[in-house]
Amino acid sequence: MSSLTSESNLDPKPVYREKFRWSDLGMQFLLFGIGLIIALPIIIAILTSFKSPLDINSNPYSIFPESWSFDSYRTAWTSVPFGRYLINSVIQSSLIVAAQILFSIMAAYAFSFLEFPGRNLLFYVILGSLMVPFQLTFIPSFLIVSNLPDQCRVLLGETAALCDNVGANSYFGLVVPFLASAFGVFLLRQFFLGLPRDLHDSARIDGASNFRFLWQIVVPLSKGAISAFGIFSFLSAWSQYLWPLIITNDAQMRTIQIGIRFFLFDQERGVQWGPLMAGAVIVMLPTLLIFLFA
Repeated sequence: MSSLTSESNLDPKPVYREKFRWSDLGMQFLLFGIGLIIALPIIIAILTSFKSPLDINSNPYSIFPESWSFDSYRTAWTSVPFGRYLINSVIQSSLIVAAQILFSIMAAYAFSFLEFPGRNLLFYVILGSLMVPFQLTFIPSFLIVSNLPDQCRVLLGETAALCDNVGANSYFGLVVPFLASAFGVFLLRQFFLGLPRDLHDSARIDGASNFRFLWQIVVPLSKGAISAFGIFSFLSAWSQYLWPLIITNDAQMRTIQIGIRFFLFDQERGVQWGPLMAGAVIVMLPTLLIFLFA
């Protein structure tokens, strides 16, 4: 009996091989093709940025450069105040991300844990604003921001120096329409609702205020959701083009997305593809790093 048992234990288990399917292979080729189509413009932009002007003009349809050159990056950096544009974009994006995270956390907490009249109605109004495109509020926002200095002087007096920094051609004008995010409120509220309600009740019994409960318990437990929204907020702020284009006419206040237009509409030399692609690569770099390492 024991010999039979030992022999049965030594018997190899049958190996089940997954059946080959042509449909799986076709799906893999399809996904690879879609990924290549998406990545090809980025690859071409990167390779073109390392071409010399002679190489671009003599071999416009060649993907790989004949000789690798950094001249396009030098031209892009020196032809326009590229460093200033980059700093403006970093400041604008940082202010928008910080403000949206802060206001979204506090608003989501109020809609999740606090009881007040009209809470659900107000949340639905905020949620409904997601359906309103920014282009619809574009002109009213521009008029409001443009008139902010005059309204500021009415309130603070004609000599108020602060009023010169709240309208067009200012960091405040660049970020004020985007300080709050309805999507952020919705996303964090849904996450906060998934937290145990007993945590809030226990904290209130122990004498913790709403402010302390929010920042010491809720926020640490919600780092994943907050980080995900922060990435979304940064990508949205960094890629802004239309609003900075109309709210700034001072070259020192333009963002990097507006700055690279110089190489696209150069009346003397035409389109400068090398510096244009070099500027585009620099603009893409922060978003690519976030996608790869965030």
